[in-house]
Amino acid sequence: MTHRFSAPVLAAALAGGLTAASPAHAIIGGSAVGAGDALARSSVLIVTGDANGCTGTIIGRRSVLTAAHCVAGARLAVVAFIRAGRIVALSPVVAASGHPGVPGPRGGTAPIDVAVLTMRDLPPAGYGPARIGGRDPAPGTSVTIAGFGRQQLDSMRSAGQLRRVTLPVLQRSPSGYTALGNAQMIARGFGPSACQGDSGGPAVAGGSVVGVVSLVSGPPETRGCGSLTVAMPVVAIAPWIRGAVATGESRAPANPRVATLPPPRAPERQGLPPWARIDGGTAP
Repeated sequence: MTHRFSAPVLAAALAGGLTAASPAHAIIGGSAVGAGDALARSSVLIVTGDANGCTGTIIGRRSVLTAAHCVAGARLAVVAFIRAGRIVALSPVVAASGHPGVPGPRGGTAPIDVAVLTMRDLPPAGYGPARIGGRDPAPGTSVTIAGFGRQQLDSMRSAGQLRRVTLPVLQRSPSGYTALGNAQMIARGFGPSACQGDSGGPAVAGGSVVGVVSLVSGPPETRGCGSLTVAMPVVAIAPWIRGAVATGESRAPANPRVATLPPPRAPERQGLPPWARIDGGTAP
């Protein structure tokens, strides 16, 4: 779901820091990612039965980085590999590790919207892990986000094509979230952003994944899209991510096969988004 902020709240967010927000979920105002691009080789769809799905990034032999809210409470999660808008392989998730959070500035625990998923199978040929780490981008620098979400607000079927957009960093909030967006365009009412289906997607700077798309904010008529995109930084928690990758893969089933398309009535096919194109046709 997308959190919808009123104009005063949005203005406060731009001026003084993001406070409360809820899950972001398609790249609005971006461009398609070519098949040979590094983003295409590492980006996958996370399916949990949600109509939009989420986006994830391969970061290990069988590991995927995404937003924790994408899999929270899910009874079944599947990683879908997409080329040219069609699903070419599926692999069930066998383990998920959400970040435990960090001490908050006023006590308690501040949530970190990041999770590492372990797949049963190996990615198909042409896929490989992205690099995690680098440096946290400073305000005014640019970050590229990517996702499989909608490119048109009123069309669920506009999802499924990996798209990207480069946005300036507006600021970092005290809780660590990074606000991205074109402030001048947002002030005029609408700007490029993430949207439904992009939660969990990579935020990339300097060739490394430096964040995970977590939230969007905007007016109700845009479902929260076309305004601020908020990313959860991962540079500071890179050691935890690497540890989660190592633990998950060490406990995964031995002798994995390469992911393929399962039979039509296999559980892995259940809950695919309605736009999902598979086997050259439409999803069951």
